[in-house]
Amino acid sequence: MPDRLRLLARIFPVRLWNSCFTINVALRTMKKILYLIAVLALFAPPVVHAQKKEEVQKFGREGMEAQRNKNWPKAISAFRKVVELDPSSQNWENLGIVYRNAGNLGEAIKAFTSAIEADADNVSAYGNRASALIGQRRYDEAIQDCTEVLNRQPDNVNARRTRAYAASSKGDWKMAMDDYSAILESNHNDAEALKGRAYVFKQAKDNDKALEDYTALIKLRPKDGHAYLDRSKVYEAKGDTAKAIADADQAVKLDSKNADAQNWKNYLEAKQKSKESQPPPLPPPPPKTSAPPAQAAPTKHP
Repeated sequence: MPDRLRLLARIFPVRLWNSCFTINVALRTMKKILYLIAVLALFAPPVVHAQKKEEVQKFGREGMEAQRNKNWPKAISAFRKVVELDPSSQNWENLGIVYRNAGNLGEAIKAFTSAIEADADNVSAYGNRASALIGQRRYDEAIQDCTEVLNRQPDNVNARRTRAYAASSKGDWKMAMDDYSAILESNHNDAEALKGRAYVFKQAKDNDKALEDYTALIKLRPKDGHAYLDRSKVYEAKGDTAKAIADADQAVKLDSKNADAQNWKNYLEAKQKSKESQPPPLPPPPPKTSAPPAQAAPTKHP
């Protein structure tokens, strides 16, 4: 045995060498175990995660079923459990939709806001929040949300339609006209846009354009009694009572339960009868003839 090995053997007995070897093997074994655990954690989802996913799906199905049956308390409870388990943007938005359908606009707005905070790129959450804000008559905030959507998706018809409605509700006729017109440029047969723009023209006292849009709407929806009623009011504003009565009569025929149409027709007919029963106006008196100017007395000459 070389001198160096003899020296090491005296300093470190055989038992100590064996102990060091055993520790080294144990450490290497521990490293392999930890590596294996890390690999399993990456490629095999934990059992707890799988159970959580199953619970999310279960409560989601319960919430959808309750929503179809319009059982709003049960739907809200189910979707709240979903959010507690998985507070993703989509789940917050689903909860907001249920709150909105249940008529709880305040909680709906909070849920849509949480959806946006979870994912600022969730465009539909902005649109849903806008509709809830309109329900609370917070038109300026709704317009902001719709504008955010249109900045990202200029061709989003729903956002443009919602912004047009919010603008008309606050009396911003120009924005409303521009948005409805933009929709009709891409689809001139969009009945809802025609109806909205006709209303805006009417409120802006542009009865000729309102009449054009209501007539186009009636061509698209010949059985829409409300369209006939609205056009009747435009005819009356233009002084054409006969056509106003004809449209009101058609509105009543299409929907005999439409009390507004029946009352409007009664008003027009009473007005027409009152006008016909009045004696014709007397002709205006002849203009007074003014006396010729007095002439000065002739001057006597001497």
